[in-house]
Amino acid sequence: MKKIIISLFAAGLLLTSCGRDITSLNDDPKNPSEVNTEVMFTSASVGLVSQMTTPSVNFNNYRFFTQQWTETQYIDEAVYNLVKRSVPDNNWNRMYSQMTKLELARNTVNSLSDASLKASRIAVIEALEIYIFATLVDTYGNIPYSQAIQVDKYPTPAYDDAKTIYADLIKRADAALTALESNSSAGFGSYDPIFGGNNEKVKLFLNTLKLRMGLNLADVNNALAKTTVESAYSKGVVLTNAQNIGLKFSSSGQFTSPVYQEMVTSGRNDFIPANTFVDVLNASNDPRRAKYFTLKDGAYVGGLYGKQNVYANFSHVNESFLVADSMAYLFDAAETRFMLAEAAERGYSVGGTAATHFTAGIQASLDFWGVAPAEQAAYLAANNYVTLPGTWKQKIGNQAWIAAYNRGFEAWEFSRRLDFRTFVKPGSRAVPLRMPYPVNETSVNNTNRTNAAVAQWGAVTGDVQGNKVFWDVN
Repeated sequence: MKKIIISLFAAGLLLTSCGRDITSLNDDPKNPSEVNTEVMFTSASVGLVSQMTTPSVNFNNYRFFTQQWTETQYIDEAVYNLVKRSVPDNNWNRMYSQMTKLELARNTVNSLSDASLKASRIAVIEALEIYIFATLVDTYGNIPYSQAIQVDKYPTPAYDDAKTIYADLIKRADAALTALESNSSAGFGSYDPIFGGNNEKVKLFLNTLKLRMGLNLADVNNALAKTTVESAYSKGVVLTNAQNIGLKFSSSGQFTSPVYQEMVTSGRNDFIPANTFVDVLNASNDPRRAKYFTLKDGAYVGGLYGKQNVYANFSHVNESFLVADSMAYLFDAAETRFMLAEAAERGYSVGGTAATHFTAGIQASLDFWGVAPAEQAAYLAANNYVTLPGTWKQKIGNQAWIAAYNRGFEAWEFSRRLDFRTFVKPGSRAVPLRMPYPVNETSVNNTNRTNAAVAQWGAVTGDVQGNKVFWDVN
């Protein structure tokens, strides 16, 4: 762990500069003046997890998309004014910035004479790049892909078809898995804060990512969805909390948890749990309430979603989330189990029934949060898959949403794929089904941005947050 912290510190200037200045995207990735491969990879890893984790209203609004949190005094983000703080631009820039760093690392790895080490490191780089591209597609739709991160050749990159990107990402994941099967070298070793040089964790990550991507394809290409999901499961996905994949932030310095930074060191009281989420847990006497929220006058009270709220009048995010050196996860067992329950309902072979995976998903979440055995038993009995009311999408979706508290992007994926709950818009703007393209793209790459909008929605005016990405057809 000491070496990882040292490498994180060395990566500090990289992370800081990427948060404030994206002109580095114009650097020539093929002829860098000086590249420390390990530091570059570490920086990209931390940058990716930080972007997926931060609650900063300037960079990541996912927690509002399924109305788990709301705001207090300033409510633009809760009412889905995404462009006021340039969130589509900032998210886009941060994600592509991590890709740039990964490509810089790849360029130096390609010169290694040790074939096994080279193959393992390329596979780990591929794992993170596939995750980033899939997340960008799920967030925006068509995106620059084949011409991305090649500023010297393509200063205004074309946008590729999102469905085509997905198919290629699955092929890339399979190729990376094959490479890992035949190479035992420990990748980036202690400079890897996510996988720690453990190739088995990289395999779990890639297969679980394939599981998610395969399910996203279910309504648009069921044949590919089925083979992708089944191959992912057969080769091994995250099934237990011991296998959860993420990284641990530092206890001090600039690599503390982004949640801690935004909610403790900032000195601000901008976020509280939303009534749209808290009321659902209250209705089922969910034992995770004590783990998720603080009490307000002996009860769990959520702030009114999309309205101004006085911070002192409501429950707050539990202090267990506000730890400087907390863990942040890209995949966990509860999420995977609910995906497998969905896969079983779709008729895919995933080693169990929807009911068994559903129960295992709730169990994984309750275990993770340290819920007492007696409370676990009572909750599981009251949430029996067979006897619960609603459609299978509602049953699975609602429990996945509850388990994915504080993991906004993951909850949003379930929400759009299963449509298990209607999130009422709190103002005049649509509940986001995607992020609009960055405003800056209309200045620097407008022809390709326009072509992408027309290709997906029939007109450039289709580039709005109420329209859907390609796989969200139901």
